Amino acid sequence: MPGNPSPIFSAVGDIQGGEILTAAAADVTGQGVNNVVVFTANAVNGGFVQRLRAKPLGTNVASVLRMYINNGLHRLATALATVAGTPTGTPSAAGGTLASGNYFAKIVAVDGYGGATAPSTETAAVAVTGPTGSITWNWTAVAGAVSYRIYVGPVTGGQVTYFTSTTNSLVQTAMIGTRDSIGVPNNNNWFYGELTLPATTASANSALLDADYPLNLALPPGYRIICGLGTAVAAGWQVGVIGGAY
Repeated sequence: MPGNPSPIFSAVGDIQGGEILTAAAADVTGQGVNNVVVFTANAVNGGFVQRLRAKPLGTNVASVLRMYINNGLHRLATALATVAGTPTGTPSAAGGTLASGNYFAKIVAVDGYGGATAPSTETAAVAVTGPTGSITWNWTAVAGAVSYRIYVGPVTGGQVTYFTSTTNSLVQTAMIGTRDSIGVPNNNNWFYGELTLPATTASANSALLDADYPLNLALPPGYRIICGLGTAVAAGWQVGVIGGAY
């Protein structure tokens, strides 16, 4: 029987990490602001993770490193500010397919990990004359946001569809958006395990052992590994993942 000429990891090796953790992530959901994404599986074929490695960067008290597997629907909490003030909507009778009626919107800012802030104050009712209507939504930009979600509904508090914009405005021409009721994000993380981190000293001696956690996991496309410390430390732990993309 001939050997398989194709490599197990057909994509470029995917060692990731180098994230430095110092602050405590007091939550045990993996969603808190002090949790960090340390690995993201290849978006097409997924990836294999052999182990997670934590390297001490100096003097630290003892702590623990918690690990979570995220199913690709990343809902990490964010340190971004909520959109300030009340967004505005300017209706038009042309430019789209919106039916006649009132529309209400709330805006959330989204960071580079996909974490969304709490929703903004709801807009006043925007009255559209349809059936060829549209709305231009505007709101205050948020420092650090990479995109925004504009949740829209026909009644106050009834936002069940959102649209995405990379700027602080959006022209809405239809009601066909992504279905997702606004509210508390679902927890899409699975608590996988906890690694004891010993107290460390400010030493670069080779005898100072790294802390390894064997994983040996095949992750589906887009899945992530999220980590957080149970106790704050002074110098920090640098956390990386040794793995590959299929």
